[in-house]
Amino acid sequence: MKKEQVVRNFKLADSVLKQKADEFIALIDRDIAEFTDRGYSPAKKTELMTARSTVDSFPSDEQLEAIKINLTEQKDTARKALEKSMRSIFNMAENVFGQFSAKYKEFGNALISQQSDAEIVRVAKIMSGTAEKYLTELSEEGLTQDKINTLITQRDALDLAIDAQAQGISDRDVAAEGRVEALNILYQLLTKYAGIGQDIFYETNEAKYNDYIIYDTPSGLPEVPPTDPV
Repeated sequence: MKKEQVVRNFKLADSVLKQKADEFIALIDRDIAEFTDRGYSPAKKTELMTARSTVDSFPSDEQLEAIKINLTEQKDTARKALEKSMRSIFNMAENVFGQFSAKYKEFGNALISQQSDAEIVRVAKIMSGTAEKYLTELSEEGLTQDKINTLITQRDALDLAIDAQAQGISDRDVAAEGRVEALNILYQLLTKYAGIGQDIFYETNEAKYNDYIIYDTPSGLPEVPPTDPV
């Protein structure tokens, strides 16, 4: 069964949630006598601090996206280099054998710009073998074994870059999911202690009661109702 996508259980911005965690750890230390009476212990403080640290240990969404973009750029650069070499060899083969000849077709589908990354790697593999087969005939057009070796190296580089990009996207998705799970755990703990704090100071200390209110808005501040136009 396919795992359901993990979603945030809160509206707070991630940075605000982490700030709230820091505030609550300090607030509970301030009110430690009352919280101890409600079962708060060093172990539970460690649990809360660990939840906060776990969130901090994950890279941000911006960092994860930057990694993905960098891997995609590396893959695109590798593809451009390979395409350039392939076009040159297609041109050599066309000049010697003709565009509609059987020998020209042995080099693979020449419409490389329209092909997927995986397909262009496959065609490059066909081309390298065919180029070695007809190296003598194409030498008058400038084909050399070194150029074939360069083609093979570029093909392998693109193949690796495709794998790296796919792995990077997978790693990003896993990290993003783990980060959301960690954020949800932290938010759950904060709402628990917010409820305890409000219960402790209900009708006894309004200022401290307000300290334990969490506004589930992106900014962590109360929503301001829209003003009716005059």
